[in-house]
Amino acid sequence: MNVFLNLYKTLFPYLLCIPIGYFLARKNIIPKNIVSKPLLYFFMPVLVINHVLEASVENLTILPIISFTLSVGMIFPAIIVHRTFGKGESRSLLKSGFSFFNVAFFGIPVVDALFGKEAITTLICIYIGSALYGNIIGYFQVARTRFSRKHAIKEIFKVPFIYVFILAVALKIFGFEMPTQVEPVVDFFGIVVSVAGMLIIGINIEQVDFKVLKWSYYLKLLGVRVLAAIIIMAALLGIEYLFVKGLTERETKVLILLALFPIAANLTVFASFLKSNEKQSALLVLLSMLIALILVPLAAAFF
Repeated sequence: MNVFLNLYKTLFPYLLCIPIGYFLARKNIIPKNIVSKPLLYFFMPVLVINHVLEASVENLTILPIISFTLSVGMIFPAIIVHRTFGKGESRSLLKSGFSFFNVAFFGIPVVDALFGKEAITTLICIYIGSALYGNIIGYFQVARTRFSRKHAIKEIFKVPFIYVFILAVALKIFGFEMPTQVEPVVDFFGIVVSVAGMLIIGINIEQVDFKVLKWSYYLKLLGVRVLAAIIIMAALLGIEYLFVKGLTERETKVLILLALFPIAANLTVFASFLKSNEKQSALLVLLSMLIALILVPLAAAFF
């Protein structure tokens, strides 16, 4: 019970930003781009560069590979759902929704609450794999809900993460170190990222009509997503244990929780940026978060 209370106490200020975002959108006070563009072009790039420089080379290989493989593997259950009971959904949106995990916006406060600030570097290494998938393949999938294949490929090169990742790796290779004076600023940016991510969810759900929402359908859809993620992650951790054995106990626990994380708010950020499936993406993110708020502390209670 303490795990639930401590986690909710930490997350509450961030979750409060969802209704605030809803109110801001309802009153048409601020445009979404004011929130989404600084996230994509400034705050997340700074976090990525800082934590890549802090991470060990081993962490920068094993953790991103596992998270990237999980995202790729989630394409297949998404396709199965689309072919069976999810035919009314955009196939590209389903694939992105299944494969995007909220490692940054949701993960940072969760991991901080459960394992302390030292675990955030582990989380960012995991985020690199998820973001490489999300900002290339995933962004292409979201873009395909609106654009042609050729146009969607061009859109990928507008995403700053690709260039930020290359820069971070180059700085790591040349041994660059962030000044210690930067650490408080980066910690503050982590808070900004989580707050802004929740605001975007609130802004986008303003368009959702909850009175006509098919709750059983979405619970079934998201239930398949969670179950598939658990199975794929269990297989990946089994392979890592048998052939590599490079993960610490804490890193393994964070990866287990990753399978229970909600759909990334990036889905709504990209949808807002591309002006495509904004309402549907926000709905999937919000409902998956409600499920994660039950499953994540439940799983953490066994650690």
